Amino acid sequence: MAGDVYGSFEFAQKGFTRGSDVGKGQLGLPHLDPPLFLELKLIKIHTHTGVDSSRLKAEAVPEVVRGYKTQERMERGIAIWTGSASASGSIVLTYGAAFQEAPTVLVTCAQNDVNIQVGTNTPTATQVTILWKNDTAATHTSVAITYCIIGR
Repeated sequence: MAGDVYGSFEFAQKGFTRGSDVGKGQLGLPHLDPPLFLELKLIKIHTHTGVDSSRLKAEAVPEVVRGYKTQERMERGIAIWTGSASASGSIVLTYGAAFQEAPTVLVTCAQNDVNIQVGTNTPTATQVTILWKNDTAATHTSVAITYCIIGR
């Protein structure tokens, strides 16, 4: 066929891979771009549990590890307000260790109550006040709030 840009293809059995083709402990991936292969080799998993924090180390990309700047840390957990029946309240949360500057604080209601709104005042390097309010004025004696704090 004249002008066929796709050419013609044949189906054939793939040749065997011999021991001399692949070195001990090596796997040939000729279709991967070398910088991408380096990034894949350098990926490390960072896990975090509880409310303590740990430093992340830069490896694959200088000054950044999986979206975090080096020297950044994360604290997360659940803060529980308890008290006499109320439609609003606040919790003063002191961090496990002070940050060098005011961190970013994310909060959400841990309960399945869409009427409870949560927020924070301006965080400082050592603490933040978490505020909650029930929009329908229903009262509560306990409110659980999930928080995530990211900063340096």
